[in-house]
Amino acid sequence: MKIQVLGCSGSVMQGFDTTSILVNGKILIDAGSVMSALPEGALENIRIVLITHPHIDHIKELPFLVDALFSRKARGIKIMGSQATVEALKDHIFNGLIWPDIAELDADSGFLSIERVPDDGFEHDGVRVKAFVENHPGGALGFVVSEAGRHALFTGDTGYHKGLFDLIRTLGSDLTACFIEASFPNRMGELAEITQHLTPELIMKGFNGVLSPSTRVIVYHMKPAYMDEVLAQLPPGFEHIKGGEVITL
Repeated sequence: MKIQVLGCSGSVMQGFDTTSILVNGKILIDAGSVMSALPEGALENIRIVLITHPHIDHIKELPFLVDALFSRKARGIKIMGSQATVEALKDHIFNGLIWPDIAELDADSGFLSIERVPDDGFEHDGVRVKAFVENHPGGALGFVVSEAGRHALFTGDTGYHKGLFDLIRTLGSDLTACFIEASFPNRMGELAEITQHLTPELIMKGFNGVLSPSTRVIVYHMKPAYMDEVLAQLPPGFEHIKGGEVITL
């Protein structure tokens, strides 16, 4: 499984951009920076766009991706998320006011659909995707992406909740990599709770007795203003990404 980190920051600042993670060149998780980071020729390989939730940092380049794929006469593109995300995209982005209505773009049929992720997951080109509910506004989802016995979990944005860490426990040593958000340092735990995000302290609380020693922990979605502080609070052995990395699992 090839994972390209196009962007993974919790905010935009010079040298930092928001979340877009590409799996095997075909499945995109969030569209915060895809157009800014991905070479033009690689866009037409994207067939599935998984949106964790409809906050602007996770969808800000989605309209431009749709525009680029439409101009290339792409077919069979799916934008997928929770029902709340589907409704938000249709009502507030692709509504004929902020951006063209998808129904109008799809007048010749077969270009693109915006649809709810199936409860039992789906498979695309040998990759299995299963969504799970997160603790974050906007109908947020995380995703477990699996190929050839290797599983990668992407939290998206989330606050502390038992369901996430129960899932990690269930996956056990089969979980090759856990991409987990850490938006704020420990001293901002109250804000993290209010906004439903994680800190290093909350991550370690959840991982206690749950995480397999063989699982790579890869921290992302750090706010640039607090990145150095967050990194200093991560335990030894934890990895982090800033954008531009290519990881093979």
